[in-house]
Amino acid sequence: MTSSPLAAIRSAWSAVAGDDGMTGGVGIDLVETKTLEELIAAGGQAFVDSAWSTTEQHDAEGSIERLATRWAAKEAVMKALRCGLGDLEPLDIEIHTGTDGAPDIVLHGNARHAASTRGLHSWHISMCHEQGWAVAIAIAGRTLPEPGQRPEGTDHD
Repeated sequence: MTSSPLAAIRSAWSAVAGDDGMTGGVGIDLVETKTLEELIAAGGQAFVDSAWSTTEQHDAEGSIERLATRWAAKEAVMKALRCGLGDLEPLDIEIHTGTDGAPDIVLHGNARHAASTRGLHSWHISMCHEQGWAVAIAIAGRTLPEPGQRPEGTDHD
């Protein structure tokens, strides 16, 4: 049995991410759907088109909650890339609905370049919305290093 909440979190993180330095970044974001609804009302379709691709808009089926989860996912990916708005455009990151219904991340432009530069090749994303809030977490996996080399960002002992 774990002795503290922190020890439990460390144990869970190690089970998911491993201790091999292959997790390249983690991001999380929380969005209040009412605030997003107000931004959409003020900015109209031009704002929607500047923030979500046609595919994302289709997948959201007109739901503010679904747009909010996709916005939270974009922000979570930006954080995992150690970038923000200004470094990346919202359309540099797309959140698609896979054939199995799970979200998939598609990177374009500066986001693809940032991921490539950091050696990030795989993504895990989880998103949900409830009671006026949307949340997403993104975990980026690194490319396996050459034998005898350490993954980027693991220069500690």
